[in-house]
Amino acid sequence: QRVQYVAIDMSAEFRKAVRENLPKAKISVDHFHVIQRANLMITQVRRRRSHEVLQRRGRVADPAYKYRKLLTCNLENLSIKQVERLKLILESDPELGVIYGVKEHVRELLKTRDIHDFQSRWAVLEKSVKATKMVEAKSLFRTLTAWRRELLVFIRTRLTNARSEAANLTAKNLKRIGRGYRNHDHYRVRILLYTAGLRPC
Repeated sequence: QRVQYVAIDMSAEFRKAVRENLPKAKISVDHFHVIQRANLMITQVRRRRSHEVLQRRGRVADPAYKYRKLLTCNLENLSIKQVERLKLILESDPELGVIYGVKEHVRELLKTRDIHDFQSRWAVLEKSVKATKMVEAKSLFRTLTAWRRELLVFIRTRLTNARSEAANLTAKNLKRIGRGYRNHDHYRVRILLYTAGLRPC
């Protein structure tokens, strides 16, 4: 009864479970997973365009493949040289330029802090998606529309599940270091010690 918010991945199963077991809690979707979906959209378009234009998979000689990671990076974090390389990629294929613009609209949407700005950015994103015929963009927008309520909760609260993701990664790393485990109690204690900032002897 006291749980007010739950931050989750973009999983319909998670959302259903929360709604059934915590009906009073509001759900916030982790923005990291939204960006992950947007980056996947860019990768799908890049691969499709490579097959359509070159009739093969990307190779190192192709700028769009060689510098493919730049397509998923935050523009403000790139160096001047990296920005020039990114421009080379986007100018080489109009569809990549358009889909990159859609991805940036999604990022701008997630930067908003109030409902009014969210609605404005949403309208810009919707307009850009409607202006293109690319199925990848339309598929992403359908997904965002299905998660719009949860996105609004994130915009208002900025709640994510980063802490639980970090704890999960710690548990996985411990398991890898130990090449698996046989003693569950021992494994549990080590996880508690690591997440508390301590290290077992």
